[in-house]
Amino acid sequence: MKSYESDYSEQLIGRWWLSIIVGLVALAAGFIVLINPVASYFTIAIWLGVAVLLSGIIGLVQCFSTTSGLVRNGWVILASIADIVIGILLLFNVLLTAAVLPTLFGIWLLYRGFIGIVQGMDLRSFHVPNAGWVVFFSVVMIVIAMAILLLPDSLGVGAIVLSVAIAFLLYGFSCIALGFRLYDVHRRARELE
Repeated sequence: MKSYESDYSEQLIGRWWLSIIVGLVALAAGFIVLINPVASYFTIAIWLGVAVLLSGIIGLVQCFSTTSGLVRNGWVILASIADIVIGILLLFNVLLTAAVLPTLFGIWLLYRGFIGIVQGMDLRSFHVPNAGWVVFFSVVMIVIAMAILLLPDSLGVGAIVLSVAIAFLLYGFSCIALGFRLYDVHRRARELE
């Protein structure tokens, strides 16, 4: 009979690489924004739309490619659907997106930060080494989100661009850290078989 940890790792953790892919895309977006700080504000809106849309699609793939009820967590499914809807809105209404970019980005980043904390705490419950990094990056994302939401006018466009770049990088590092922690649990489960 399989243990609960083994079942969990086979269903979700076997797809650890999807988290790393999302992280790499977010890192690429962050570096592009940092390298081209004078890039158009609309370009950032498009990059944000692409990243959010991909995050939602990959999240749904993770949820629905498994039979485990634990992996098909309602909050994760809701976050993925919200990512897809927000991503589509960002991509197909660029003028509106530019006007409300700080607010949309702040809300998305805040929600993703809370989801990251939940995932990090789940990893800690399985005694995954260094799972605290997932929680740490998620908390930093929440702090940046709160700054963006509370001070959108005083931060200015330059600060928003820099915040977007840093947030993409943090989100990317968080996803990659999560992927490696999931891989560690996956590897340990394989060793037990």
